[in-house]
Amino acid sequence: MKLHHYGFATNSIDKSLKEFQNIGYKAVSDKIIDTIQGVELQFIDNGSDHLIELVAPLDKKDSPVTKILQKSGCSLYHICYEVEDIEKSIEFLKSKRYILVLKPTPAVAFDNRRISFLYNTHLGLIEILEK
Repeated sequence: MKLHHYGFATNSIDKSLKEFQNIGYKAVSDKIIDTIQGVELQFIDNGSDHLIELVAPLDKKDSPVTKILQKSGCSLYHICYEVEDIEKSIEFLKSKRYILVLKPTPAVAFDNRRISFLYNTHLGLIEILEK
């Protein structure tokens, strides 16, 4: 598994982007609306080997990041890894006591490559992205 990005939950992509720009990040994508996930997102980079994905809810009542924002405020909330075979990776992670949170689903942000989310009590939420 190769690190792809960190997910950052925010109420406002514009406000968070401005603050990240203050510390050397820049937008490397346009804003993307993902109606399947119920989020708006944008990727930023500071020249390192990873991206940060700013993720904001489309609907404050019914979005996967709404509870995260209510509980923790703006914060890093997932790590995404790119994998060769999403089904094999899910089975491997489940064998290591990860719980499947989201079955493989097409993701608009990645040209409809599939993503899946899994949770581990010691590492939190991870996303896997099909190559």
